[in-house]
Amino acid sequence: MDAVTVTTNDREHLERFLADELLMGSFDRVIVVDNASDDGSPDLARDAGCVVVSKRRGGYGEAINAGARQARGDFFAVLNADIRFLSADTVPRLAHHFMHPQVGIVAPALELLDGRLQDSARRTPTPLNLMCRRWIGDERGWVRRGGDVEWTVGAFWLVRRSAWERLGGFDERYFLYFDDVDLCHRMRAAGFAVRFDPTVRAIHAFGAASRKPLTAWATRHHVRSAGRFFSEHPRYLLDPRPGRIGPPERRRAPRLPERRSDDRAGAAARNGAMPTPARSHAASAA
Repeated sequence: MDAVTVTTNDREHLERFLADELLMGSFDRVIVVDNASDDGSPDLARDAGCVVVSKRRGGYGEAINAGARQARGDFFAVLNADIRFLSADTVPRLAHHFMHPQVGIVAPALELLDGRLQDSARRTPTPLNLMCRRWIGDERGWVRRGGDVEWTVGAFWLVRRSAWERLGGFDERYFLYFDDVDLCHRMRAAGFAVRFDPTVRAIHAFGAASRKPLTAWATRHHVRSAGRFFSEHPRYLLDPRPGRIGPPERRRAPRLPERRSDDRAGAAARNGAMPTPARSHAASAA
């Protein structure tokens, strides 16, 4: 299986990415899309034996699409350059889900540098949900139970090529943000499943750039992309709670622990949740 990642002057993250032996050893080829970088990261990738695809500066989805066209095989991985692996069997365990032909995307749980879990699998956001997350830290919509979900953060996916090509990959009109929300929505609309497996974890050196002040460059792109998504899918202006998305809650499935307090974590454990690891991997993924 090949992997695709993007560098836009991301030399620092890319150096750590390329030095991750567990990650690099999991793929036949690593395709690094150079999004018009001037920090030497393309040369760094070439020296590490990666396939480098150079292109003019564009959006993240456009860059991933360019790399995916070079990937071989029936499946490939989409990775941010700030992803690190925790075990050598990460890819085989995730790829096992493709034995079900309806599965189009598989994603693991993502662990932040401080050991907390990122809310990387969620219900499709609404404007109210986004405002609550930004200003009061509300976790509404976070999915902890494994199975078929509405969307997962596109920082680490395994993708079925036939599903990807049927949809045309990322919608390149999204320069940054919501491209993963849009693709997961279209994936499910086309009859494919987005599978979340919380028994598999990877490190994500997540910067939460979209939660910076409203005047910040990243936040402006987040707002612009959200506006595009909601204008094209107005059903999500409110919370439609569409039926039959993923397994019913009564189904036994691996579940992530709560993260707000020890009391809630204990309650989650009593209900069959996975324990939160005591150690942090920040040293290996700084």
